[in-house]
Amino acid sequence: MSTPKLRTISVVDAVAEQLSEAIFDGTFRPGDVLVESQLADRYQVPRQTIRSAVVVLIHDGILRREPNKSVYVPQFSEEDLRDLFAVRRLLEIETARILASRNIVPKDAESAVRFMEVLCDENDWDEVLKLDFQFHQALIAATGSPRLQRFYRSISAEKRLALCYYRSANSSPQLIAQEHRVLLDALRTGDPETAAEASRIHIEESEAFINRAIQAQRKSRTESQDERDSSG
Repeated sequence: MSTPKLRTISVVDAVAEQLSEAIFDGTFRPGDVLVESQLADRYQVPRQTIRSAVVVLIHDGILRREPNKSVYVPQFSEEDLRDLFAVRRLLEIETARILASRNIVPKDAESAVRFMEVLCDENDWDEVLKLDFQFHQALIAATGSPRLQRFYRSISAEKRLALCYYRSANSSPQLIAQEHRVLLDALRTGDPETAAEASRIHIEESEAFINRAIQAQRKSRTESQDERDSSG
C-alpha cells in the first residue's frame, strides 16, 4: 500500500490560508480593517509573518491596501463584478471549447458535482462554494495549460469572495448542482460550440444570481432605513 504524499506548506502560506477562510466564512466582513498586531495574536505568529501572508492575499484580490492606509477587506463595486465576469467569460468559455474538442470530461469535476448533488439547504454555503471552486479548477486544469491555470487562480479567490458576500435566500445547492451538471453534459457532446454556449449560460446565471442578491440587499437596507426613519 503506497503512502499518500502530504502537501508541505510554509507558515506564511498556512496563515494566508487560515486568514482567507476567515474572510470567506464571514469572520471578517467587507470594510473591516485588519490590524497586524491583532492578527499576530490571533494566529500566534510574528508580525512579519502576518505582513507576508497579507501580501499573498492582496495579490489574490481578497484584501486591499491603499497608500498610507491600513489593509482592509474589500467591498466589490458593480464595476468590479462586471470586470470579474468579463474575465471569467474569456477564460471559461474557451476552456469549455478546448475540453469538448478533446472529448475530456474531468473526473474531479464530475466528483465535485456528485458531492454537490447530495447537499441540502441546511448545508453550509461555504461547502457549496468549495465544490464550485473544485469544479471550475478541474476544468481549467484539464486543459493542461500551466499559464491558463495561473491566470484562473488569480481571479478564483475574488470569485469565491463575491459569491460569499452575495448569497441570496434562494441559494439552493440542488439548483446550483443542476447548473453544473448541464455544463458537464455539454462537454460530453464533444461539440465545442455546444460546450461554449453552455459555459456562457452558466456564467450568465452566476452573474444574474449575484445581481439578484445585490438588489435584495439594497431593498433590505432601504426597508430598514425606512423603519428607522418612521420610528424616529
